[in-house]
Amino acid sequence: MPTFRSKIQILAQLFLAFLVISLSGCDFLYRLLHKEGAEEKKIVGVSMSLEKNPNIEEVQQLLEIYGYNPGSADGVLGRHTRDAIEKFQIDNGINPSRFVDEETWHKLTFFRDQGLVEDGTLNIAAIQRLLKEAGYNPGSADGDFGPKTKEAIMKFQKAHDLKADAKIGYKTLTALSKYHQQPNGKAKAGP
Repeated sequence: MPTFRSKIQILAQLFLAFLVISLSGCDFLYRLLHKEGAEEKKIVGVSMSLEKNPNIEEVQQLLEIYGYNPGSADGVLGRHTRDAIEKFQIDNGINPSRFVDEETWHKLTFFRDQGLVEDGTLNIAAIQRLLKEAGYNPGSADGDFGPKTKEAIMKFQKAHDLKADAKIGYKTLTALSKYHQQPNGKAKAGP
């Protein structure tokens, strides 16, 4: 049977733990209870219902480019966007939490960080340069997605066991990114 002194010590420790959690704020408690949700909040900020968030709009644009359907890029984190996030996570071997956690964010922004996506659209000139690096001829790297570039994309897709449809989605970008050169001349690893 606990002594009066041990009961006081236990109460003091509980009070101290409560005080630390209270002073640390709700974010600390939220991180403990829901890791993915806390990571999403850190990445995209606070998402208010029906209020446009530019970070969420970027997530939606990237999902759309990669061939997922988040609905309109309105900056609102709704059901269609959550469904698209989940499908993207499943396709990329990420825990399908439906939240934009660190791993999901890294995979979503990888091609943007490589310069293959700019201002919410594909950087066709950069893609044309990668096609040339890979040994395909898209014509000049002029940013025009013309017949020669489409033909080069389809040949590239076919050679990499991808659906040869001339659509540049996540799988095609992943295969192309293997030809992206770092300043040291080595190919940079994909997502």
